[in-house]
Amino acid sequence: MKKITALAAAMCICASVCAQRTPEWLKDACIYHIYPSTFKDSDGDGIGDIAGIRSKLDYIKEVGFNTIWISPVFRSAFEDGGYDITDFYEVDPRFGTNSGLVEMINEAHAKGIRVCLDLVAGHTSDKHPWFRQSMLADKNLQHSDYYIWTDGKEGGKPEKKFVDNDAPRNGYYLKNYYDIQPALNYGYAHPDPSKPWQQAYDAPGPTAVRNELKNIIAFWCDKGVDGFRVDMAPSLVKNDDAQRTGIKRLWNEIFAWYEQKYPENIMLSEWSQPQFSIDAGFDVDLIIHNGIGEKIYRPLVCQTTNSGEPTPCYFDKAGQGQVRSFAEAYAEVCDAVRGKGFASMPVCSHDIWRMNRFDRNTPAELKTVLTLFLTLPMPPIVYYGEEIGMRNIEDAPDKEGSLNVKNRSSCRTPMQWDTSENAGFSTADPSKLYLPIDAAADRPNVATQQADPNSILNYVKGLLALRAATPALGTDGTWKFVSDPERPYPMVYMREKEGEKYLVAFNPSAKSVKTDFAAVADGKAEIVYGTTDKARCTTSKGRTTITMRPVSAVIWHVE
Repeated sequence: MKKITALAAAMCICASVCAQRTPEWLKDACIYHIYPSTFKDSDGDGIGDIAGIRSKLDYIKEVGFNTIWISPVFRSAFEDGGYDITDFYEVDPRFGTNSGLVEMINEAHAKGIRVCLDLVAGHTSDKHPWFRQSMLADKNLQHSDYYIWTDGKEGGKPEKKFVDNDAPRNGYYLKNYYDIQPALNYGYAHPDPSKPWQQAYDAPGPTAVRNELKNIIAFWCDKGVDGFRVDMAPSLVKNDDAQRTGIKRLWNEIFAWYEQKYPENIMLSEWSQPQFSIDAGFDVDLIIHNGIGEKIYRPLVCQTTNSGEPTPCYFDKAGQGQVRSFAEAYAEVCDAVRGKGFASMPVCSHDIWRMNRFDRNTPAELKTVLTLFLTLPMPPIVYYGEEIGMRNIEDAPDKEGSLNVKNRSSCRTPMQWDTSENAGFSTADPSKLYLPIDAAADRPNVATQQADPNSILNYVKGLLALRAATPALGTDGTWKFVSDPERPYPMVYMREKEGEKYLVAFNPSAKSVKTDFAAVADGKAEIVYGTTDKARCTTSKGRTTITMRPVSAVIWHVE
């Protein structure tokens, strides 16, 4: 009985508004995530670029997005797809120029679209001039303490994340992810006195690095950038405690400066622990497949583990999924960020598999799962191509480090614009493309779906329009899980604002299903959107009953 009571309380937590921080525009933001190398090639070299993004701004706006987030465009050694930066202050020539980026931003602003860049704050490439200088035997140079080096190699590496090398400095350096990505030195929250190379947070080296980070942010904000998504946001301060006081101290300092200097700009964190990230000052935390996403994102949509082993998920025709962890954990997340920021769950990303994977591939299935991502109380984030149901290409070749952990190339293949060669992505010879185009004869494309009123693209366009016109379905609306989590099919939650109520229901399984729950309204229910008009929602004697056909999602307005 106590367990049931606790669950009921948790599911009601989000009945409070998940309110936004400043700036005000964030509550209406719909974000489109672009991996620049494969979005649109403007010059025929086989690689996407900034001019290509600029040429598609009208398309982005037409679908319903008013903000774009672009994965890194800075100078890079491209050993990790652009996340190994060699110059934070210059656009890489493969993408264009600084002036070309500014022109694209200005045109986006003229169309009512804001532009966010990717900020890789925790590391650089080992080819970066800062790191090259830090490798020298003289430890008193400008960038000597920009990275974390041991004082020597006696006794071996102090921990596995330190990297052996042949640098004149004679020490091991700490990596942040791959060996080619040395960690920038933001200091240690709790330095070990027996390891003098562990510098304190306020030591000269970490202080200089924090100031450099502010300079990078200011450089691009002064050119019109509207914000950043911060890669590996919790990784900066080392040897932190369980409450993350060290990293929160750093970001609190950054945001005290940032919010004063750029009050209309935002920051999104790749953290997936909103109880820490929002308190640190971020406007949005991304719930992905790790962190709290292990309870929310993963059981809903991930069909395999990171190692590739099959695992049940809710949005699968087999109907073997569960929703309890989502119902509990998402409610807790809303409570943690209420009045301070948002926890946003991207549809997928440059690091996460696409929704069209294995046997989840029909328009009905993809519309059903997209309905979830576009009706939660958060700024929706849609990765390019998800709005047309692009396929995850399991056998995509390794490209710039994509296979070092898992096949990240599978979700980075070129955007499919039309039925022409290379799907309209590029005029280059197919052998010159950054990654191969989906070879399927029936691969989805924008042009065909624009002409089809029943396409995934037009479904997404209509749903985003409904969301924009319906406050209860937006970020300000309340959220409450109302169906029985022990009877996962169908899953039903309610969105509400100022007395306007909507029920959103999902049945991704291959069978017709029925559920009932305590009534949340007394009057009639009218379908306002969904994959079908054949579902039923009735209320009688204090109970609401919903009947749904296979593979469907429906939104009812209830009175």
